[in-house]
Amino acid sequence: MSQTLSPEEITNLRQFKRQLFNLYWEKFGVFYIHVMPHPKLEIGKRGLLNAEKESGIVLVFGDKAVKIIDSHADYIFAELQFGSTWEPTVIPWDAVFRIYDKFQNSASQLRFLQLDSGLDTDPKSESDKPQGKVEPTKHEYSEEGNVIRVDFGGKRNE
Repeated sequence: MSQTLSPEEITNLRQFKRQLFNLYWEKFGVFYIHVMPHPKLEIGKRGLLNAEKESGIVLVFGDKAVKIIDSHADYIFAELQFGSTWEPTVIPWDAVFRIYDKFQNSASQLRFLQLDSGLDTDPKSESDKPQGKVEPTKHEYSEEGNVIRVDFGGKRNE
């Protein structure tokens, strides 16, 4: 199922995800964001590993897991802890798929967009970063990717 979104709809979806994130940040002590692979997703030197390149990664947000956080119109910048290493992380709103709290009293599944179109509202944010192949701006976006089924039950012994 693929549906074309207008630039206005994409902007509204990004704003909604940002407001939802801010609400979780203010109201929940610890919460999780499932982020799908995206051309503009950056996770420091670590990057995405193995199966994460297909199914994405679940990131923990909370006072002990986040050193710095800054929410922008097109992305979140945060310094997140992976083991004992702090990694600068850029998460485009288009890559955010799920947000849920620690006890799963609240969970939101959202549409994620796989795009690399330069539809950013702040063109300066990307101009400082070296870019490889530059593609022409497109306004057709599709919802594609793998269907992921998450077991929100307890941990299983593997």
